[in-house]
Amino acid sequence: MQKKFLSGKPYVIPARPEVLIRVIHLLKGTEIDVDVVVAQLQKDVSLYSAVLATANTPVFSSGAKVTSLKQAVMRLGFNKMLTILRIIALKTALSKAGRLERFWDAATEIAQLSVKITKIVSKESIEDAYSLGMMHNCGIALMMEAINEYRDFLINSDAKNIQPLLLQEQQRFGFHHFQVSTEIARRWLMPKNVIQAIAMQGAPMHTLGLENSDNESSKFIFCSLILAKDISSSYRHYWRIENQQQSVCSLKPVLDFVGLSETDYLDIRESTLEDMEIS
Repeated sequence: MQKKFLSGKPYVIPARPEVLIRVIHLLKGTEIDVDVVVAQLQKDVSLYSAVLATANTPVFSSGAKVTSLKQAVMRLGFNKMLTILRIIALKTALSKAGRLERFWDAATEIAQLSVKITKIVSKESIEDAYSLGMMHNCGIALMMEAINEYRDFLINSDAKNIQPLLLQEQQRFGFHHFQVSTEIARRWLMPKNVIQAIAMQGAPMHTLGLENSDNESSKFIFCSLILAKDISSSYRHYWRIENQQQSVCSLKPVLDFVGLSETDYLDIRESTLEDMEIS
């Protein structure tokens, strides 16, 4: 039997853990005490271990391996540390459905590629690019947990690209997974440009106004995400629901916005795929 909730929706956005709320409160202070922040993080062993491990990944590490949480916080800075903490806490909260290892592996790959593309095409925050990559379709995880038939729906969907799939979701469930992803990001107080970029995925490309510079920050990280997904789909059949590798021609609005020629992008994609094969 399908779950029913007072909100009228068949899901509940998970609450932010108390440790995260307390750390955010501490970081709003005028004088931030690193030891106090670390002491708060140490109250949650799983978050403590995950933050330390993530701090040593290539995306965030810039030198020798850090072995203590204080070292990690000092090296990362508070903004990067908060980004890692938010993503880890959200990933934990959304993993109750189980069997989501491939889902989060794919999200991590997209996040890392989004950071790489962002560094090439803009001066936008790599923390925002990473957050967007990790959260861009996090609504799927929540829908899998809350809607008994959703996993089978994805497996059996005959949609060949994203827009028909979103339409099928809307008709079947009354909403689609990018709407749920956007709601999660909003409730977890993610940066405004990340929330906007997640929402942009639900609209056809020609309606996004990429020919102008309105909401430029959101559009830059959105475009980095689109190119990251294209590279990922070139490397592996990544998750079931995304577009197959797109032709470079279909990416032209994105490439025009970030100022890359088709030739430049193909070179970037080729070199990135070579790096992924080696690693």
